[in-house]
Amino acid sequence: MCGIVGYVGQRKVGDVLLKGLSRLEYRGYDSTGVAYFKGAHIEVKKSEGKLRNIEEMVKRDPSADRLQCGIGHTRWATHGRPTTQNAHPHRTNHIVLVHNGIIENFESIRADMIKLGHSPASETDSELFGFLVLEEEKKGTDFPTSVQNAFRHLEGACSVVVMSEKQPGLIVGVRNGSPLVVALDPQGGAVFASDAQPLLEYTREVFFLEHGDMAIGSEKGITFRDIRTGKEVKREKTLLDWSADKLDKQGFPHYMLKEIFEQPLTMVDTLNGLLDRARTDPFPMAQQPGLAILEKAEEIIFIACGTSWHAALLGKYWLERWAGIPVSVELASEFRYRDPVVRRGTVIIGISQSGETADTLAAVNDMRRRGIPTMAICNVRGSTMSREVDATFFTSAGPEVGVAATKTFYAQMLAVFIMAGYLGLRRGRDTASKIPHIFQQLLKVPHMLESQLQQDGKFVKQIKEVAKRVVAQKGFFFVGRGYSFPISLEGALKLKEIAYVHAEGYAAGELKHGPIAMLDEDMAVVVLAPKDGWHEKTVSNLQEVKARGARIIGIGNPDDDKMKRFSDEFIPLPMPVGGESLDESLYPFLLAPAIQLLSYEIALLKGTDIDQPKNLAKSVTVE
Repeated sequence: MCGIVGYVGQRKVGDVLLKGLSRLEYRGYDSTGVAYFKGAHIEVKKSEGKLRNIEEMVKRDPSADRLQCGIGHTRWATHGRPTTQNAHPHRTNHIVLVHNGIIENFESIRADMIKLGHSPASETDSELFGFLVLEEEKKGTDFPTSVQNAFRHLEGACSVVVMSEKQPGLIVGVRNGSPLVVALDPQGGAVFASDAQPLLEYTREVFFLEHGDMAIGSEKGITFRDIRTGKEVKREKTLLDWSADKLDKQGFPHYMLKEIFEQPLTMVDTLNGLLDRARTDPFPMAQQPGLAILEKAEEIIFIACGTSWHAALLGKYWLERWAGIPVSVELASEFRYRDPVVRRGTVIIGISQSGETADTLAAVNDMRRRGIPTMAICNVRGSTMSREVDATFFTSAGPEVGVAATKTFYAQMLAVFIMAGYLGLRRGRDTASKIPHIFQQLLKVPHMLESQLQQDGKFVKQIKEVAKRVVAQKGFFFVGRGYSFPISLEGALKLKEIAYVHAEGYAAGELKHGPIAMLDEDMAVVVLAPKDGWHEKTVSNLQEVKARGARIIGIGNPDDDKMKRFSDEFIPLPMPVGGESLDESLYPFLLAPAIQLLSYEIALLKGTDIDQPKNLAKSVTVE
């Protein structure tokens, strides 16, 4: 999520850090900073906002062009506001560090450090790691060993890169979950980064740190240790043989897979785009004309097609539950040819990734001509829909190349979720007291997902194995209740789009009203059953499926033993580390990547054209 760059060698450190951070801007961030040695002193420069703020600071320091060791960071705020104080790098005495990911046990560490006399200057979990290093140094260990021992105290997926004024010219990086890549500089020295893009400026031979690896970089090169044993280990180089096309895919075999993995970043960028991140109140939507329209809505009608329609269905659940606003969700291709009755006080919201979807555009325009307030949720600025409605809430998924929507769906879900939270707080319903906590959990979801969405990660490997065992099934039902129902519809659509397999999405309670007649050993039923308010009812439906011999693929909480017993295959959802419960309204953000990856892996095994499925276009601009 956050971006890390580190360098020690013969080059100008200011240039290396700023170029590297610019290559990581796509990851999403709200503050940035750099730190570099000036003699035996480490100079720290950081600021909220964009990288250009730091660029100006570095340019005003003429000595930066003569220095050769430093670290830099772009931060997405979770623990603490997006302020200069909370920006990285963090200094604790002579230790300066940058950090990616979340320290799950930060509260207990903070309490321990305060008891030992330390005074945290920021609201972040990251700064606490510096105090741990200082405490380890008191035991007489050297700087790298102190970092190694301190890291063992952390719980959660994260990476740190650290410098010490007592060891000029040395950078230590540790990875456990959050990615970290290092490379030798051909001119002498070492480069650190949170992904490979900043390294391509200097070399195509890189080392991807494994979980539990520590890298120690100096002008002489890089050595690796296992932090569990402290012993030096060898790591093999990876040659990045990337053409311009592959670079655009960032090494992924398909754009669709790349875009699934980009969903944590999509979440960050869309939050940054829709919220006023300088404020600390929950769901602080940035001021724009659409807010006044939204606040006056007595009823909302969503108009959409395909995947966007599924995002709208989720909006209905969230808005009705939190804001108490009646919500209708209409298929644009039907709505535009009906004679709908629209009452005074109704707001029309069209949802379209491209802003050019013909049916949605026509339906929204018809309502506008009738004098009804219209808004859009769209991913493309300057699109026809965004120009013609009264106001647009823009998602920030970036360009999506794969025809089957993934990250744009994710951004649409997030947009309607934010709307629901914003209105829920202002409508004063009995659910309003829960919304601040839900917002704080929402901010942690991108980090939680990023640690799971790794090609070599357990979550992805489990889905690959399930796909291998079910690829021969002749058809699939995706079922769920409540928030899981729209995701079941989307799961079936994804499988049809890219694997050309018969698939249907149903509300789980509807199985016995006809579809159950089709169930036999050749059919698979994907059951979306997280531990929410509908869980027990969904499991009850699951027993009906099992009695008819269909193959059951359960998707739910990792500790759901009942689901595991009933399922032939089970995919555990990524969940917060440390036993923290997750509000049920957030489960769609965990379910979506699971059903997308399952469809992708089945399509991969079938050998279909995943990025450009037959008969489909990215934007449906005709009826």
